Amino acid sequence: MYTLKFLLSHPNPPTKVDIVDSSPVPFGLIRTGVAPDHGEVKNVLNDFTQVFESAPTVAPGTEVRFIGGVKVGPKSSVSLSDLETHYDAIVLCHGAGLSNELELPAYKPDGSSVPCPPVLRVRDAVEWYNAASWADEPGFRVARERIGGTDPLNITVIGGGNVSLDLARVVAKGGVGSLADSEVRDAEIEEMEDWKVGGIGLYNRRGVYQTAFTTKEFRDIYKMAKAGKARLRVDEEDVERSENKESLEELEGSRPMSRLVKLIKQVAEDKEVKDGKGTEIAVRYLRSPKEIYTDESGNIVSVRFELQALAGGKGWQRAVGTGEFEDVKTDVLVSSMGYKASPVDYRLPFDGGRYDHIRGHVEGKVFAAGWCKRGPKGIVGTNIVDAKETVGMLYESTEGVGSEGDFVDFLDEKGIEYCSWEDWKRVDEVEMDEGRRREGQGRSKIKEEQDIWRVAKGWEV
Repeated sequence: MYTLKFLLSHPNPPTKVDIVDSSPVPFGLIRTGVAPDHGEVKNVLNDFTQVFESAPTVAPGTEVRFIGGVKVGPKSSVSLSDLETHYDAIVLCHGAGLSNELELPAYKPDGSSVPCPPVLRVRDAVEWYNAASWADEPGFRVARERIGGTDPLNITVIGGGNVSLDLARVVAKGGVGSLADSEVRDAEIEEMEDWKVGGIGLYNRRGVYQTAFTTKEFRDIYKMAKAGKARLRVDEEDVERSENKESLEELEGSRPMSRLVKLIKQVAEDKEVKDGKGTEIAVRYLRSPKEIYTDESGNIVSVRFELQALAGGKGWQRAVGTGEFEDVKTDVLVSSMGYKASPVDYRLPFDGGRYDHIRGHVEGKVFAAGWCKRGPKGIVGTNIVDAKETVGMLYESTEGVGSEGDFVDFLDEKGIEYCSWEDWKRVDEVEMDEGRRREGQGRSKIKEEQDIWRVAKGWEV
């Protein structure tokens, strides 16, 4: 959508821009990835809608179309070559859809090794409570039924970025019935209330001064804890072990990180938020997972971490093992170790989970923007500068390039169904209907893809 914005505002805008999406509805991660209780972030949908619908005014003569529900890729009905035939330029904005996997050695009580038990990918949980049509229940219920009784559920998350904090916050809110004003559907809220989560531990391999999450995300959880809706813990010992000369030098000149470290230290010293009520969210530092221990049936019961120390100079400190270990009781193990992209065509230059490019130009007619261009980092607003750079490079690199035929005609000839912007507006109208939403709910999503298609096409559900 940011790429579209800069194409439309260019002094020489295109005559036609099509947004081709594998989902039948637009907006990608804003719809299925941004935390459902962060309404202020989700409101960017209104800005994106304005970009799309103001095209005739901003760029008279430019036709803009949404073509949803059309998958492009090696095993799809539409290939990158098909796009290259029908367009002068293609900008890949498909993000980074693959999770970095966690594989650890696992052992039964008798010491015999077993295959690594299922590890929940954080994206599966995030997509589930965001009502993504392809998302299945993430397995917490199974763990709850397995341990039974009144024992609390213990969740261990490997990785301490913003997505990990989102998961912890949403699950903790779900446990105390504080998601009424979010986009989470009633069915998911009711299930979270049944999980009875006692603790969620977020484990970081490096120290406080290398924290990956942002101040805003952490402050949101701090406010929850201050309001008595969760417990929040950072160990002062972890803060002390994180502080060395190199870390202090890294902090110099970085106001955002200085504010974050100050807040983390404040939380570490705040006894009130450690001793409150609700689910405990513990942010742990300088710990690296090494082994999993299971019961006789192969279910996870604990994870062994090795305590780490920092080594190396300013800006390139790494975590090294100390030979000291601790075991953490675990019922559900979650991997939140970042994402990587998968190329839409294997002939494109691709390395390290993203496309090789020069200022967004991949090769020939192909460009990229967003996570598939720069890797999975940054917030929503980071894509603004990123898209602007790519659009600038597109206009430098597309002289003399030609295309033939209309892509929609091609889809019609092949019998490929798609959703238009008008189709999406029908879905949007139903999801925003006040009779469907509970009080305070921003949007009541239609989850099942077949139902989305039926509403989009004006059929009864």
